[in-house]
Amino acid sequence: MAWLESHRTDRHRDVAERILLRYVLDELDQLGTRLHAQSSTLYDDRDRLMAEADLRVNIGAGISILAASLSVRVSAFFVLASGLTILFVLMGVARARQANDVIVQALVIGEISSTALTEAESAVEVLSGATQND
Repeated sequence: MAWLESHRTDRHRDVAERILLRYVLDELDQLGTRLHAQSSTLYDDRDRLMAEADLRVNIGAGISILAASLSVRVSAFFVLASGLTILFVLMGVARARQANDVIVQALVIGEISSTALTEAESAVEVLSGATQND
C-alpha cells in the first residue's frame, strides 16, 4: 500500500499502520453494512459467524454464573465447569475473528471499500504530487 510505503522508517510505518488500523476498526460496522449491500452471500457468512460468536460467549457467561452459584451452594466440583466457560468464550472470540476476516477479505478483493483506506491513498497521491513539484 502506497500510503504505508511513503513512511520512511520502520517506526513511522508501524505507527502509521496502527493509526490506519484504528480508523478501519472504527468503521467496521459501516463496512458490514456495505458488505450487506454489495454481497448478500458474504454478509450471510459474516452474520452467521457473528451469531455463533454471540451465542457461544453468552452461553459461556451463563454457565459461568450457574457454575459459581452451584459451587457455593452444592459442591466445589462445579468450579471445574469454569473450564467449560473459558472454552465457550474462546470459541466465541475465534468466531468473531472469523466474522471480521470476512470483512477483511471483502476489502482485499475489492467487494467493498474503506473510507479510511481511500482517504489514506488520496493523501499519498497529494503528498507525492507535492514532493514531485518541489
